[in-house]
Amino acid sequence: MKSSSLVLITETIYAAGTPTTVTGTRQKGVGYYYGQGNGQNIRFIADDFPGIVTIQASLDTDPKTADSYPADYPTGLIEADWFDVYTFPGDSAIDGSTAITTDYSIYLPGKYTWVRAIVSQFNSGKIGPITMSY
Repeated sequence: MKSSSLVLITETIYAAGTPTTVTGTRQKGVGYYYGQGNGQNIRFIADDFPGIVTIQASLDTDPKTADSYPADYPTGLIEADWFDVYTFPGDSAIDGSTAITTDYSIYLPGKYTWVRAIVSQFNSGKIGPITMSY
């Protein structure tokens, strides 16, 4: 099954007062559809973006997100359904402080049921869209 491009993070331009961490929409991964493939393609578009994008996945059929719980619920219990599978930029020497402009794609192997992106250290430039297809 070939899906359309699923948006993990919409195009977001930093503006003063914008949160420095943005959690994107969770999307169904290839593992959600039994027997439909072995991985996802992730595309990152960035323009003068200093920051880190973490791709997270879940094997749970309905992983929890912060908006599923009361505000005082312990964050660690909510996030237990998610784990990191890729960090962009992928060069470990880059700590997110250098602004980059790129259109970059990766193949992310794994039959994950859900996938999401989290942007952190976002304080200028533009990120996204970050998309997934399989």
